[in-house]
Amino acid sequence: MKPTKILVTGATGFIGSRLCELLSLAHNLPYRALVRDFSRAARIARLDTELFAGDMLDAGSLARAVDGCDVVVNLAHGDDQAAETQTAHLVDVCTRAKVRRFVHMSSMAVYGPSPKLPVITESTAPIERWGEAYSDAKAAAEAVVRAAAKRGTLSTVILRPTIVYGPFSFFVTPIVQDARQGRISLIDGGRGLCNAVYVDDVCESVVAGIFRDDAVGSIVQINGDTRITWRDFITTFADMVEGDKTIHDHSLDEIAAYWQAQRPRARDSVTAAIRLAASPAFHAQLGTIPPVGKLIRSTKELVARRITPEQKMLLKSRLQGRKSAAAPGDARPMRMPSEGRVVREAYRSWVTNDLAKARLGWAPAHSFALGARRTGEWLRFARLV
Repeated sequence: MKPTKILVTGATGFIGSRLCELLSLAHNLPYRALVRDFSRAARIARLDTELFAGDMLDAGSLARAVDGCDVVVNLAHGDDQAAETQTAHLVDVCTRAKVRRFVHMSSMAVYGPSPKLPVITESTAPIERWGEAYSDAKAAAEAVVRAAAKRGTLSTVILRPTIVYGPFSFFVTPIVQDARQGRISLIDGGRGLCNAVYVDDVCESVVAGIFRDDAVGSIVQINGDTRITWRDFITTFADMVEGDKTIHDHSLDEIAAYWQAQRPRARDSVTAAIRLAASPAFHAQLGTIPPVGKLIRSTKELVARRITPEQKMLLKSRLQGRKSAAAPGDARPMRMPSEGRVVREAYRSWVTNDLAKARLGWAPAHSFALGARRTGEWLRFARLV
């Protein structure tokens, strides 16, 4: 059954923008794009898109956005702390509006940062709270949708995509940026499994979820069919950049030691407090209070009379903290990987897509070789390589 109108939330994001393009250019389906920040809507504004101002935390704007729509595709995920509330608002509004179909974009992250299973299926992988912000936020938001489906108040399809890449992908552009600096960054030799799926294939799974009536109630994983490592993924895009490159391989032990060293200690807090107390800017603010300003001035005068100029310079140096200047011509150091990147690239589980093929009548149309080639075409068009 063709939708009367589809509401797309998260329409200005990476997947949302591409979905809007395909809805307009490939499927000719009527839709409305929920937009919170119009400065991010340039990519979809050139389409025959109905741009609708709204906010996922504003139930009133959501109700207005849903009005006249019989299908809702929820791709929105902003702040991790607000994800559950945002989804609850949208589910409530869609329930009251008697929306015919609700397609929710979840994530393989619901299985936690490092599953122990060699192969993940929808029936065997646990969904818990893992103490990792994004994983927990995605699990909490999905739980809201699953509860509505269980109550029978909403006809839902839940999709759990893996590592989604393609033009504009934030998994690809940092690799290219590093390669342009002559660097390739790997974690643990790049041995982790990269469950990569091309963005168009994810969008087509959304379309299948909209049309396929026997998919209602399904929760399916969306992955590509090509098994590759993170080394394969990273070097494929890095090699699109001309020139020599140096491989920086960060071991998991090295990263763990770095994070441990970055944790604030009690001594660091005391030092920071002392520096704040000695800060001229802090003194200027306190000096606007007449009695305090008078006390600060008299204290400085007393100290100045009691110490030598050399002692004064030494004290100032210690309070401001020592700064080490890089030698002229030093290469910019390789930054340490973020925690999110380590979580992704230390993955050892393969995420199956068998259930999605059975329930949605869907299959990925892009091998990794094809998806990488099309992504490379965009990189060249954007003059990034």
